[in-house]
Amino acid sequence: MWSKGKKSQVTNSRLLVERAKFAPHVMVSAGVCFEGKGRLHFVEEKAKVNAEYYMNNLLPKLVEDCHDLLGDDFTFQQDGAPVHGTKTTQE
Repeated sequence: MWSKGKKSQVTNSRLLVERAKFAPHVMVSAGVCFEGKGRLHFVEEKAKVNAEYYMNNLLPKLVEDCHDLLGDDFTFQQDGAPVHGTKTTQE
């Protein structure tokens, strides 16, 4: 900062810039396929996305999007996220 006069004459608000430690974020889930894309499904703030949360909150919406885009003839494929590979999710 350039200023006329002494540093002690400048207010602290002009010398210091405070920033949050972590930037705000949003977690979403969505599906895409050759026929189009599904809706964005927002994960609740501070939710822990474990197998139970995934199966109860996200998976039904993702499968519904597949039905809307493709009817009953589709193969549902997931990426390598840990919640996708649990035994209960696979069943």
